[in-house]
Amino acid sequence: MRAPAVAITFILLLAAVSTALPEERVTAAGGYVTIYHRDRYREMALRVADLIDESAALMANQLGISRIDSIDLYIAPGREEYNRLYPGSIPEWSEACSHPSDMTICINADAVLKSQRPLRIVLRHELSHILLAQRVEGARCPRWFMEGVAMIQSREWSLTDQWEFLLAVWQKDCPYLDDLTGSFPPGNRRAAYMMSYFAVRELLSEREEDLMTLTAFTRDLGDFNRAFFLTFGETPQDFSARIDVLIKDKYRNILFLAASTPFWSFMVLLFLAAYLLKRRRSLGKLREWEEEEKEAFGENGIDPAES
Repeated sequence: MRAPAVAITFILLLAAVSTALPEERVTAAGGYVTIYHRDRYREMALRVADLIDESAALMANQLGISRIDSIDLYIAPGREEYNRLYPGSIPEWSEACSHPSDMTICINADAVLKSQRPLRIVLRHELSHILLAQRVEGARCPRWFMEGVAMIQSREWSLTDQWEFLLAVWQKDCPYLDDLTGSFPPGNRRAAYMMSYFAVRELLSEREEDLMTLTAFTRDLGDFNRAFFLTFGETPQDFSARIDVLIKDKYRNILFLAASTPFWSFMVLLFLAAYLLKRRRSLGKLREWEEEEKEAFGENGIDPAES
């Protein structure tokens, strides 16, 4: 009796997904990427296609991919249809997700439009996951590596992230890299992403082409740990310990400075100087507008005081 029950469940799931699929489509990356969308999201779909055309080849080259496999990308109007695409497997907080096993990317249009992260970053992040999975041909990689590579390829690290990472280290709220091989801890997700970025950036700081070497070994051996050792001459566990020491050494002086009263006094003066400079520029602009207005009135024979 189990086989018919499984079949019925699969049919119901397939029906639910099919009702969520958008009707219209555009293509990108020479036809290798198909973007499905509702008619009212055509402009977003065209923008997504442009971004893929700008990014896909470069990102693939960084990983050592010469030809991109076919990718389906779905633009769901909102949370309900977004969740129906992959019931029960999409995090509640996500704006987009990727499923390397069937080479698909899903975007929640409503969440992306409201997000502080630009569409370019959201798209490149998920595209990176797909391309990395293609490169290693399904071999398992630790979560910190996948997310770190995606953050580097999407170029989403900012000064705000740098400051938040500093605070996480200062408050001892930064997870160990060894604890980030699987799902990220829910209460410390942002710090986990920042730690992943820091680790991968450090890993590739001397030679970016090591990314191609590591992923090629991972693909050929089917073992990330062995591939890591062959590429860098140390185990992932040794690297994790080294990253922990590096973070403490790198931020020790910064944290000591940040804890001091002179530092905060300097920051207050810096913000005050920036405010005064901005105000001075604004006043200068107002005076320019006043002079332009006087000249315009003068050319027309009108006294500004009488207008």
